[in-house]
Amino acid sequence: MQSSRVRLMLVALLGVFAFAAVAAAAAQAEEAPRWSIGGKILGAGETHYITAKIYTTSTNPTFTLKAGTKTISCGAVRLASGVLLGSSEGNPGTNNEVIEFFGGCTVTGNGTGCKVTEPIVTNPVRSELVETESGKKASLLVEFKPAEGKEFTTIKFTGTCTVTSTKVTGEVAACVRADPKNGTLGELITLESVKKEDTSWLLEVRPEVTSVWLIKGGVGEQREIPLKERLTAFGETATLNGVALVLLADKNGKTEETNWSPLP
Repeated sequence: MQSSRVRLMLVALLGVFAFAAVAAAAAQAEEAPRWSIGGKILGAGETHYITAKIYTTSTNPTFTLKAGTKTISCGAVRLASGVLLGSSEGNPGTNNEVIEFFGGCTVTGNGTGCKVTEPIVTNPVRSELVETESGKKASLLVEFKPAEGKEFTTIKFTGTCTVTSTKVTGEVAACVRADPKNGTLGELITLESVKKEDTSWLLEVRPEVTSVWLIKGGVGEQREIPLKERLTAFGETATLNGVALVLLADKNGKTEETNWSPLP
């Protein structure tokens, strides 16, 4: 009789410990940045179209790719296709897009009279919401990678050029900023930002971002972007600078004046 009571107590204690372990794990799960529209989280399997254009500032009037002595600048950008992809709790929101650069693209350092073939169209790109580091003070980022392989695009040139084409490979990250709607850069968005929703957001591509905090399944991990996985062009390490304005859109690409957010 006594041994039965002991066994029952042990089973009860094990149950308590198991419950405590599950509760502790749930409490420690980290909330990932996720897309929301009109105050409602975009859940797994849900999607919404987006559109984008260049956001010209005095310090970033173009999108500029630099590799060694060669520089390519384009005065406009758009999405040939762009979709926000919802996510489950503890996993980041992601995007699918095809990006086009145009608007009088120029190239220097690649021969005399060399011209860029427009538009420059990327292969399908996959991006996801990440952070600069762990904690509420971290800034939000969007990390862009080719959906398959390592190649973003192949840029072609005409005229008298040293190189007639170059592959652009690797990955880049963009800081999420508020859109002040006045031609200046808004604040960097953090998990504690005052502005939680807006009709538009800025993505500032910055080459100095070489490490990201990625949350999957409620678990965060600091991920360094190895040098070999960073952006390359003309066979050299490259940098990309520019600012894009991103808005919600319908399936025809018409912009929507609806509040949305990259915050969890």
